[in-house]
Amino acid sequence: MKALLSTTVPPTERLLNALALLLIMSQLVLVFGYYSNLPERIPVHFGLDGRPDRWGGRANLLVVPGLSVFFLMLFWGMRQIPAEYYNQSAPLTPENRGRLVRNTHEMLAMLLFVVMVFMTWTFWNWLQAASASEPVVEKGLPIAFLLLAIAGITIFYVRRA
Repeated sequence: MKALLSTTVPPTERLLNALALLLIMSQLVLVFGYYSNLPERIPVHFGLDGRPDRWGGRANLLVVPGLSVFFLMLFWGMRQIPAEYYNQSAPLTPENRGRLVRNTHEMLAMLLFVVMVFMTWTFWNWLQAASASEPVVEKGLPIAFLLLAIAGITIFYVRRA
């Protein structure tokens, strides 16, 4: 497996991978920075209106960084799928193989980065709500932005292929 931050990985993909890792590390720093200052009972789920609708222990804070690591491993694992199994809009030939593989790997890195931004923002908002501050944004807007970003990225890279 090629190291995902090595100089053999294209610069854009390497930057996106590094930013995704940085966002996961920031989640872990936030967990350890806030953990002891939070009450034992914190909100663990929010409705579309932004209000907490389920409560639990502060150990639940480890869920978001855990999910982020899972997504990181999932997206990085998808890079290992041979190009012959990609569902591309153009037939795979020896001439376009390298371009299609780079395009697909960059798309995966971009999608991972967007998911990590969403997870980190969600986690920050969760910490604010748990520490008795108000959530930063209400009414499901982050989910709408996430879905629009995923759709836009997918459309861009499929058209570019």
